[in-house]
Amino acid sequence: MIYAELAGGLGNQMFIYAFARALGLRCGEPVTLLDRQDWRDGAPAHTVCALDALNISPDVKIIADAGFAKAHLPRRNAAKALMIKYEQRRGLMARDWHSFEAAAAPLLNAVGLHFATDGYTPARRGHTRDFLAWGYFQSERYFADFAPIIKEELRAKAAPAGPYAAQITAAAYPVCVHLRRGDYQKPENAILQVCTPDYYARAVAAVRDEHPDAALFVFSDDIDWARRAHGCPSAVGGGAAAAGAECQSSAGIRQCVYPDAACAVPCLSCTDAAF
Repeated sequence: MIYAELAGGLGNQMFIYAFARALGLRCGEPVTLLDRQDWRDGAPAHTVCALDALNISPDVKIIADAGFAKAHLPRRNAAKALMIKYEQRRGLMARDWHSFEAAAAPLLNAVGLHFATDGYTPARRGHTRDFLAWGYFQSERYFADFAPIIKEELRAKAAPAGPYAAQITAAAYPVCVHLRRGDYQKPENAILQVCTPDYYARAVAAVRDEHPDAALFVFSDDIDWARRAHGCPSAVGGGAAAAGAECQSSAGIRQCVYPDAACAVPCLSCTDAAF
């Protein structure tokens, strides 16, 4: 059995699903996602399981049991906890930790754990009965061999809806701009390397230079700031339910401007590039 622990909001959860699902298809094994509700108030941040709004495979189970890994996967869970503590104590959380995790991967894979916080670190399934994955897996390389299947499964169950769905459909060249502020404004989250307002300005300018007919639709948790900054139609974002609505509303989007893992949300339906 392949297990993966969910973390973060919808965008991160989609990447985690994609990693685990692809590994399951590759190895011919079932997949179970662990919804760690006890992580809501700590690190790694976790909101609620937001995958129910998507067309996920019935072959993937989701269980909400905070103690499951500790009780049923004790060695893997202990190795995961040691990795987290080591990175925290060495200050790796504040800088590039990919090289350390890549070097540790062969040994961890051998005991049935894949630990990949950032970047692309190939997973080797090995011969253990169960395999636990922990990380964010923010790379399409993790699921490129099964991308058509997984992208279809990560589309919204419901048809495009919401107050801006008709406008997006009618626009000549609709562009999604995801502008997350909220918790990203906190000093302790500076290590996340969030894209700056200047980045957004340059990205929007690049889109408009290439497509003068582009219509920008901003999804944000600070809608007033977004309107002042970009002066274009907007839909309110923020929270797992809103993220699901964004995924549903953004069907038909041609291009995306995104700062982080949330790019998984609409870009599965993008027909062109994403910034």
